[in-house]
Amino acid sequence: MLLVTLLLATAADTRLEARFTEEIPRIDGRLDDAFWSSAPVATGFVQSEPTPGEPAERETEVMVAYTRDYLLIGARLRDDEPARIVATEYRRDALLMSEDNFEVFLDTFRDRRNAFYFATNAVGARLDGLVRGEGAALNFEWDGVWDVASTVDDRGWVVEMAIPFNTLRFDASSDEGWGVNFGRNVARTREESYWSPISPDWGFSAKYRVSAYRELHGLGRADPGGRVKLKPFGLEGARRDYDEPDDELELTGGLDAKLALSSALNLDLTVNTDFAQVESDQEQVNLTRYPLFYPEKREFFLENAGLFRIGEVTRPFEPTQTLLFFSRQIGLSEDGDEIPIEGGARLTGRLGRTEVGAFHIVTEETALEDELVPQTSFSAFRVKQDIFSRSSVGAMLLQKEPATEGESSGNGANRVVAADFQLSYAENAEVQGFFAKSDTPSLGGSDHGAAVHANWVTDAASVYADFADFGEDFNSEMGFVPRTGIRKYRFNTYWSPRPRRLGIRQIYVGNDHVYVEDDEGDLETQTNLFGPYVVFDNGSILSAEWLYEAEGLKEPFEIRDDVDIPVGDYRFNRFNLGFMGDQSRRIAANVTFSGGGFYGGTLQSLTVSVDTKPHPRVRASVSYLRNDVEIPIEGGDFITNLVVLRSVVAFSPNAFVRALVQFNDDSNEALANVLFRYSYRPGSDLFVVYNEERDTFGGDSAPRNRELLVKITFYFVPF
Repeated sequence: MLLVTLLLATAADTRLEARFTEEIPRIDGRLDDAFWSSAPVATGFVQSEPTPGEPAERETEVMVAYTRDYLLIGARLRDDEPARIVATEYRRDALLMSEDNFEVFLDTFRDRRNAFYFATNAVGARLDGLVRGEGAALNFEWDGVWDVASTVDDRGWVVEMAIPFNTLRFDASSDEGWGVNFGRNVARTREESYWSPISPDWGFSAKYRVSAYRELHGLGRADPGGRVKLKPFGLEGARRDYDEPDDELELTGGLDAKLALSSALNLDLTVNTDFAQVESDQEQVNLTRYPLFYPEKREFFLENAGLFRIGEVTRPFEPTQTLLFFSRQIGLSEDGDEIPIEGGARLTGRLGRTEVGAFHIVTEETALEDELVPQTSFSAFRVKQDIFSRSSVGAMLLQKEPATEGESSGNGANRVVAADFQLSYAENAEVQGFFAKSDTPSLGGSDHGAAVHANWVTDAASVYADFADFGEDFNSEMGFVPRTGIRKYRFNTYWSPRPRRLGIRQIYVGNDHVYVEDDEGDLETQTNLFGPYVVFDNGSILSAEWLYEAEGLKEPFEIRDDVDIPVGDYRFNRFNLGFMGDQSRRIAANVTFSGGGFYGGTLQSLTVSVDTKPHPRVRASVSYLRNDVEIPIEGGDFITNLVVLRSVVAFSPNAFVRALVQFNDDSNEALANVLFRYSYRPGSDLFVVYNEERDTFGGDSAPRNRELLVKITFYFVPF
């Protein structure tokens, strides 16, 4: 199969010339401007799914042109049943996996590792992101400034994109050209096809194999422009904390700026940084002895975040394990309370085959409920050197310096130095890892951290192996390191045949074994997971898993307020059953049930979610999570309920209302977050945000706090 794909790639034209035009088109999704008729066409898309290596069943034609200031991409996506095209997402940054979509990948430095990502659907929704390390880190929270329009006609649908060159970073002096690929997904058949063929032998992140992309040339007149990009904002709002009945009125402003020091090196500045428009975290119920991971959503920290990513390797569908640098440690307390950021600077870019990154951010002195957090500076320096064709080595230094020592250990000085590597020695095999050492004046024990990951991946079978070792006093206060004083071993194998019968596209059957011991060699945690994972042609998924778990507790841990699991060795068996419906349908249901032993008792967990699309511009979902715990200890018999309601009403691709409402009886709180966003011009937005928190479940449902915020940003490029 891989041989067929490679032969097709060799036989096809692997180079595309962009056509220069002085004409500034109207981006309306029609391709009726004269220059499109003479632009070179990329065609001959090849399937990645469901039949890897075969020509796409529906023809796709892509044309590339440019002015001095804009990269222009037009696409004709033919479909003999246009009424069955799935296009229900209008809002910015909506994931389009269950929609008919068109994707663009641009490796602007031709480093064969990193790329810009742009995608849209048949109603012109915008999704963009940054790809690092051929998919090792994906950042879909990044928002570039660009325009797109789509139309549906009797021959299928059409896309027209305009991406300002000042949104992209590239070396204007290089004549090597860019790496490029185009992709298409047909929702009703789940056919994925690409101009530069993508082999499923490359694993779950196969389409981000940047080194396999083809070439885009002819951009010699492109002007990187935008030496200075400014984004000031104004914010006005009212807050009321019901424990302190005086209302708080706020009128403030700030500035984000981007300075291009060269075509490949940028300096970002931020003053009085604000994140009012960021969606609230989704509530979680923690029944483990380790902290939960909440993703970063703040825009300033997301751009180029992958450059600073060093940690244990996980696959896209797995939870994060360890990150030496985790930006949520800046400007947020452990409880999620905001610590204002006075300002900061970040330098990122490329010098030949070397990537560099550095930042310095200062937070204000802040009084929280139980402590005074001093003014604190956070600094980092990162360098990463490309070696061979797809490998790299690097180093990073992290430093946290409070103006005065706080009362808690989390407010002290801390430094971490790390070295990492990624060795891709074959098309479907690699080894990567890191070694780090921390320095915390208040800690004097073992302070090392290290991890190594190796894999061999094909479409038919795969093997993963991991080792991690963290000293008891390893401390990265700018990172997420949930477990120290341990050594971890993991071995995961699975077989993944394609039976092509009974509507089954692929079955994943495997065993995932994890063994964790403490620094004395005693058992901390052991898990063994076995079972099939069945993917159907319509996108639905069925799973059934058996889980063996062992936990060695040398000290009690609090599973709930005033409920402690006592010291001891615990061994139990559990089973998991799950079904995810076809997400492209108007109504899609997902159900997961888990039951079995749990710390000498039992735990039954049920998650049910329903996603509905009652109208092309309206989307709503409800999720319910219930945990029924019965452990033979005082207070060990309890039930938790979590309800999450989401809804989106899109007026156009540039204006929508989004609501998130959550009820959590474990924390006895109800939370509401409502956002209106209107992008009145590319890069410039108006936000109206309403937040409310109140007691619920058995209380008098009294409000705790409320806030209403109005924020406006204005993006412009003076020169």
